[in-house]
Amino acid sequence: MDLSQLPDVSNWLVTADNPARDGISGMDHERCAALHNYLLQYAWLAEGRSLGSLRNNSNTFFTVHGTAAELIRTRLSVSLAMFLDTAKLPPDATEWLPFFFWAGGLSDPGSLIDEGLTDLFDQPEDSLVCLYFPNIGQGGESGGGLLYHQRHHRAAVFMHMDDLGFALPVEAHRELWHPLETVLSNWIGLIHLGKVAASPRDEPALYDSEKIGPWEWRPYGEAQVRSCISAWNRLCEAIEARMPSQPPPAADPGPLLTPAVLDGASVPQDCFSRSFLTAARRPLFNFIAPGLLLPPADTSAFAAVQPFSKLSRGCHTIPSVCIFPAAGGEEVDLAGSPYLFSTGIDDSVPSRVLAGVYTEAVDRNNYDYAEEGFRMLLPYGFRGDWGDHLGARKSDGSTIERNKGTELFQHGYKPFGGDYYRAQRLERLLESWFRLVDKSIWSVGPQGVEGTIDTFKEADTERWKDYLIPPTW
Repeated sequence: MDLSQLPDVSNWLVTADNPARDGISGMDHERCAALHNYLLQYAWLAEGRSLGSLRNNSNTFFTVHGTAAELIRTRLSVSLAMFLDTAKLPPDATEWLPFFFWAGGLSDPGSLIDEGLTDLFDQPEDSLVCLYFPNIGQGGESGGGLLYHQRHHRAAVFMHMDDLGFALPVEAHRELWHPLETVLSNWIGLIHLGKVAASPRDEPALYDSEKIGPWEWRPYGEAQVRSCISAWNRLCEAIEARMPSQPPPAADPGPLLTPAVLDGASVPQDCFSRSFLTAARRPLFNFIAPGLLLPPADTSAFAAVQPFSKLSRGCHTIPSVCIFPAAGGEEVDLAGSPYLFSTGIDDSVPSRVLAGVYTEAVDRNNYDYAEEGFRMLLPYGFRGDWGDHLGARKSDGSTIERNKGTELFQHGYKPFGGDYYRAQRLERLLESWFRLVDKSIWSVGPQGVEGTIDTFKEADTERWKDYLIPPTW
């Protein structure tokens, strides 16, 4: 696939240095159309077709659907109508070409404005627009898709329309709704990271997973390993800078773990956990977070804290790896959450394991999983919703279920697409811990971050915001 044929959309992408524009009335239709058209061309090129066949393509929502589309033009905001005037549809409107992994394409006139949803959720007339319908099997009988709110000019992806009740009203959940250009930039970012790939639809997926047209969900991308290591370095440097007495840095500190140590614990080759652990440096302290240690550098000691890696597993299964074990030896009862680590495992999963941070267990022939993800296992649960105080929460603002000790720092609903069960990324956890150190919410001593694992109980107090990762993909 020759990506040089695609247009340069770097100036259109939403980034920290190039944010979505504030102060405009309506949608930034030109920017959104440029990003939409890039994704269409990407899918087209991935199918092995020539971009030349798109050059004279005049298919848009209004040219393809004609009178039916014009009849609802007055119900659309001016900027949304301008977007639909310039966002392209495939040259052959009868051929199924999924727009992206989460979206089948622009909705037709009959399903664009959902009057039933506006009535059900008491929204202003014509405010909820199902701009992109979901891919086959992702919305099911209960709907789904990318919804655009015309009164707020914000968008969010819903895998199931039951989730919409949680995200409305927009005023109360603004962190879950984003400008359309932010959502489209996020999707393009997944391609650039290598998390989503595209190839001819009849070409098998990398690990026999299901493809949606040309689109394929990948275990992880090498760019994710690099960005995770960058987050690790920032966290380590922040801790080391605050240590009261700093030993001289080693000329070559070496990696967190050597390949031989990982081999001794049966950690698979060519997986995210191995890539991260063998490339990230070993810092000058022992405690990376309150009550959480660096992984043991000794082969037998590291293998001793691995309850999953030596279990019998499927050929595409990557087991969970304990990367930051609890210092006090506290254990966690998995009776309420055995599914977290049983994916692709043929043996019985242990009922009790050491508390700490574990990488996500995945079966690579599934989809919508995060090999770069993590699960934090705490030896206690949270109180759940208890009146005025909502308790510890996930990224979407929802309260962690009562007595659950496995959901801290996790996503919940994902406004950019994906189901609840996909794990939060390790990179985001390291960024969150960096913020806690950098703002002196966590103290640092001679051995690294101070405190015990009970420090995380602060998430169940008025300080809950310190322990929440803002919504992302």
